[in-house]
Amino acid sequence: MEWTAREVVDVDGPRAMLRAYLEQRDIREFCASVILTARIPAACDIGCGFGRLTPVLTEFAERVVGFEREERLLAIAQSLQPSIEFRRIDTLSRLSADDGSFAFALVFTVLQHIPEPEVQSVINELRRVVAPGGHLLLCEETDPALEAGDRGNAERGYTCGRTVTTYEGWLAPWRLVATKPRTIEPDYPRTDVGTYMLFAATDAHGPRTNMSHG
Repeated sequence: MEWTAREVVDVDGPRAMLRAYLEQRDIREFCASVILTARIPAACDIGCGFGRLTPVLTEFAERVVGFEREERLLAIAQSLQPSIEFRRIDTLSRLSADDGSFAFALVFTVLQHIPEPEVQSVINELRRVVAPGGHLLLCEETDPALEAGDRGNAERGYTCGRTVTTYEGWLAPWRLVATKPRTIEPDYPRTDVGTYMLFAATDAHGPRTNMSHG
């Protein structure tokens, strides 16, 4: 399966515009929550598609890199946002970045399309490129009853939901510091469309925050 803009966003017109606003608003809220006195030195959008959410990171970070596998999506991102650095990758399990390169990483509805055990190698790569003391923001399907497509042929199109607890276990000892339900256009057929999960790359322990809407 070749990912196109239609697969990245399964609606168009007014609905797509509203969805983009709602998602950018939520990502902006999470980015703002991790800034104390200075801008984020470097941030990345992993599996960035055509870069629809990447520009939000530029509001908070000195340097932003988008990673994408699909050449056509990458070409759109580079054409529309030439001031942002986009890098082509062959696989999400091997990112062209040094250890601890980024203080903030965004992964938006990407892991939900990768079956086990392949997803574990991607998780390990995320842990490698996020700097100690940095943050990782995931947004993924979290309804464990959701599974679409053939797990054994995921390259043809596959989606599965995993609980927040599952991601928390995979990323331990990183700390889950905040969660928030993903919000999109209200007339979408499913009401549960995933969860934002903000992880801190630290061994420290502390209370978890459930961020409210609005």
